[in-house]
Amino acid sequence: MEAVVLAGGFGTRLKGCIDNIPKPLAPINDKPFLCYLLDYLYANGIHRVVISTGYLAEKVEEAIGGSYRGMTVEYSVEDTPLGTGGGIKKALRKCTDEYVVVCNGDSFFDVDLFEMRAFHIKSGCPVTLAAKFIENAYRSGLLDFKSGRLCGFSENGIAPSGYINGGVYFIKRTLLEEIQEDKFSFEKSVLAGGYDIGVYESDGYFIDIGIPDAYKLAEAEKDRLASRRKRCAVFLDRDGTINKDTVHLYRREEFEFLPDADKAIAELKKKGYLVTVITNQAGVAKGLYKEDDIGILHSYVDSLLKEKYSVIADGYYYCPHHPEATVEKYRLDCLCRKPNAGLIFKAVEDFKESGIEIDLSKSYTIGNRISDVLAGKNAGVEHNILIGNDETDENGVASAVYGSLYDAVHNIKQVF
Repeated sequence: MEAVVLAGGFGTRLKGCIDNIPKPLAPINDKPFLCYLLDYLYANGIHRVVISTGYLAEKVEEAIGGSYRGMTVEYSVEDTPLGTGGGIKKALRKCTDEYVVVCNGDSFFDVDLFEMRAFHIKSGCPVTLAAKFIENAYRSGLLDFKSGRLCGFSENGIAPSGYINGGVYFIKRTLLEEIQEDKFSFEKSVLAGGYDIGVYESDGYFIDIGIPDAYKLAEAEKDRLASRRKRCAVFLDRDGTINKDTVHLYRREEFEFLPDADKAIAELKKKGYLVTVITNQAGVAKGLYKEDDIGILHSYVDSLLKEKYSVIADGYYYCPHHPEATVEKYRLDCLCRKPNAGLIFKAVEDFKESGIEIDLSKSYTIGNRISDVLAGKNAGVEHNILIGNDETDENGVASAVYGSLYDAVHNIKQVF
């Protein structure tokens, strides 16, 4: 999934609390609020983000960069203010998915995007908004909706409680091209513009940091600015699975994707899977290259994926050990060298610490050797696929056998 984050606000009402930074970069426990929002998007299956910026745009780009965790990040800069609608319209032109998540950069609403996307598609509406029930709603305009369809809006201050617009949307990517203007209000021209708008109710945690009291509350409730989700993962072997095995590969100039392997990785990301590479790297133990060389190579692989498909891997894990290592510190029978499951367990642990629980019963390992298959089975991964012609599955330990990574991925169902 792709997402657009609206991060061009001036933060006028927060003057005195923050100065000389865009509102979405307001620090919460020394971490920009925007990072909490990006963590939320990542936990909910987003693989690519377009951040719509305006005021002090360069500071946003400097703070976030071109990638964030397993997501690629691009920027849509408003040289002059275009209004919420114009900003969204411009940013959507950088997207490719049929339906795109759009959210405000100064509010956090823990909506399950997998469930909301299913609701949105089933509704047939070009736009679906997420609604939150709140008490003490006098400061907010309320939604009037019935059977999952928006009927209208109530003015501020007329009811003590009710449903508000939580600022999270699914939007048909091409919808705003129907509007001739490039500067317009999304709320007036779209939400109140006669379109069929779906309403998805969520009881997830919600906060808008637009005023000082709410900003201080966010700091006090920082532990609630986290989205806990179950995700499915694909654990990929490297050499002989995604790239040609040149034996102890570590030089960038020698790296070459196998046919359509890069496309397969992009497809897995778009299908909603976490894609993590797990690889034995005995060349370190043999003194042929350093651990730093592995990191440099993996950064290069990500750069190739990003340039061609706007995706990156969600993680790389490697075992540098070997029981007959020439470098003494790497000479051991470890738990991370495949067919042992240590690399998968380490990945699962790391994701859990960041709020993502990997559901191994719906996850996959894919590799060109039986040791890859056994690593998955030893970790409790349900689906363990053997690919290529390097080894045969004589004992029937693999869940399935395919000719290539792309063939395997073609037969893996979409998560959402």
